[in-house]
Amino acid sequence: MIRSDRTAARFILLVAALAAVSCSNHLGPHRDLLVGVPATTAPIPADDELSVTYLGVNGYLLRCGGQSILVDPFFSRVPMHHALFGGTIAPQPDALAQGRRAGALPDRIDAFLVTHSHFDHILDVPPLHAQLGGKIVTSETGAFLCEAAGTPRPALLPSSPGAVHRFGPTTVHVLSAQHVLVFGTVPFPGEITAPLSEAPTKPKDWVLGTPLAFLVEMGGRRIYIESGGVLGSPPPVSGVDLAIVGTALGGQSDRYPEAARALSATYVLPSHQDNFVRPLEDGFHFSPLSDFPKIKSLHCNERLPGQLVLMDYFHTWTLPGPPK
Repeated sequence: MIRSDRTAARFILLVAALAAVSCSNHLGPHRDLLVGVPATTAPIPADDELSVTYLGVNGYLLRCGGQSILVDPFFSRVPMHHALFGGTIAPQPDALAQGRRAGALPDRIDAFLVTHSHFDHILDVPPLHAQLGGKIVTSETGAFLCEAAGTPRPALLPSSPGAVHRFGPTTVHVLSAQHVLVFGTVPFPGEITAPLSEAPTKPKDWVLGTPLAFLVEMGGRRIYIESGGVLGSPPPVSGVDLAIVGTALGGQSDRYPEAARALSATYVLPSHQDNFVRPLEDGFHFSPLSDFPKIKSLHCNERLPGQLVLMDYFHTWTLPGPPK
C-alpha cells in the first residue's frame, strides 16, 4: 500500500474547507431541473421501468421490477476532528438506519457497485452488505478493504475495466475511469494487493485503488455512472439513456463538456457535488468547492447533448419514455 503525507495534508485542507463554509445554497435556485418524488412515496418500478434514487454524495439505488443495484452508498458522516487529525472513523449505525428508511431501500440488494475505495464511497458497504446481501463489484483494493472490514470473500467480485457481470436480467460493464485531482493531486492514492492484517480505521487507510466507472443495462435502459474524471480522458461509452457524471470540484466544469459530448445521453445528472461532511438531516447543500452554476451555464451555452437534471436527497425518479 502506498501512502502520501502530502496528499493527506491536501485532503485535510479539503475537509477543512467543507467545514468552514456554512452553505445555504440549497437546490431551490434550480427547481426547474429537479426530478423525482420522495423515495418513501415512490412506487416500485415495473419490469419495464427503471427508477433512480439519490442517496447523497455519489450514492444511488437503481431498481427495475425485483432487481436492485446500489452504487457507492455512504450515509455515515466522519467526525470533523477525526478527519482533520487522523482519528478513527467507522460506519454509524444510526445514519445507516436513517439512510435505509429515507431511501426506501429494499430488504435485498442484488449487487453493490463501488467506483473507488475512498471512505466516502466504500466505508458503509460492508455493514450494508451484511444487512442486504448481494455481490460487491469493486477493485482489488476495494475487495481487500471490504474483506478486512468483515465482508465474506465469496461476496466480493474484484474487477478491472473490461469485466462484465450479470445479475439476473441486469448486465454491468466495468469501465476505466480517473479520479478528480484535488489541489493538483489525487487524495490517498495507492493499491492494496494482499489481504490486510487488520481492519481499516482511519481516512488514509481507505486508499483509492483502481477507479472504475460502470455501464448498467437494466430494464431496457443504459445507465452510465462514475464519480469524476480528468480532462483528456472522456468516458468510453456513448448513446446512454442516463449519464451520472461526477462534478465534485469546480475545476471539473472544464471537463464536463467533454464528458457530456462523449456520452451523448438523453439525460445528464451531475453528481458528487454535495457537502458530505454535513449531517444527513441538514438536507442537500452544495459543496463550497463545487460550481454547479457553471455546469448549468456550460450545458446551455454550449448546447451539450441531453437534458440536464438534478435530484435531491432521498428522491426517486422513474426514467420517462419507452426503452430504446
